[in-house]
Amino acid sequence: MTRHLVSLQAMLWLILACGAAWAQPLPGFAQEPAASMLPIFLAGCPKLPPAYARACAAAATVPPGDEAAAHAFLDQVFRPVFRGTDTVTGYFEITVDGRKRPDSAFTVPVLHAPPDPRRFSRAEILAGALAGRGLEFLYLRSEADLFFLQLQGSGRVRLPDGTELRIGTASTNTRPQIDTAILFGNAGIPGRDLSIPGIRAWLLSHPGESARLRRDPSYVFFRETPAISPEYGPLGASGLPLVPLHSVAVDASKTQLGSLLWLDAIGSASRRQLPHLVVAHDIGPQINGPARIDLFFGAGEAAEQQGGRQFSPGRVWALVPR
Repeated sequence: MTRHLVSLQAMLWLILACGAAWAQPLPGFAQEPAASMLPIFLAGCPKLPPAYARACAAAATVPPGDEAAAHAFLDQVFRPVFRGTDTVTGYFEITVDGRKRPDSAFTVPVLHAPPDPRRFSRAEILAGALAGRGLEFLYLRSEADLFFLQLQGSGRVRLPDGTELRIGTASTNTRPQIDTAILFGNAGIPGRDLSIPGIRAWLLSHPGESARLRRDPSYVFFRETPAISPEYGPLGASGLPLVPLHSVAVDASKTQLGSLLWLDAIGSASRRQLPHLVVAHDIGPQINGPARIDLFFGAGEAAEQQGGRQFSPGRVWALVPR
């Protein structure tokens, strides 16, 4: 058995050595850490179509941590196909305080999905249209906390003992979502900071303005999700956990979930180069087009500040198996 495995590995590397290198290197290719990304790519291989079979087999033979071999693998097994220039936004796993039972401060319920999720608007649900059905399973401090949790689609609810429950989207009422820039464009926020951190900070000092949130008819119902590990995010549309700064949401009608992409963009908050090598792990309702990217930033304050402010142009290449 060992001899056969060695022979297979030698054959695959012979294939790599005979491949044609890219005519023009991708921006930042030589400097990009690639070895740590191969296990992330391999985790999704069972769900990829047959066109990826050779690439997946070759990825499994790359020695762990060997950057030279990882770069050779990418160079020889894939060909870059330019997808265009579009907006690169960010999302994150928001953390809010909550309770399992309501009290005087935590009164806004988080709901499981009802059998008829499309029946009511946000304003109707918040006014109690679904009360008394036993759908409530957590309680938050404010409608703003619920709104931004729903905007991200998943998050962590921090309980008084410090434990965190992770929740994700179970269903929606299918109503169209209104952009936060429209909801708060005329609100007089200092510096017109319409990023998620900017709006959240402003609402803390202007709680009466939360009524604006009810103008958005969309509503997300939640379920508890398993905690894969603290460093990973929730499960994406691919069925795999999101990896901070390496998982992206894409338009699945244009991009294969689980595939590798090359991203050339600058972080809006950090003003530094974002990681180039990413994996299409997720989808989003506002992610449309072959080069439209939403980068997952992870959880915590830094992730919210950076992911919530991310909005910059970026160039995207698909890494397509030869």
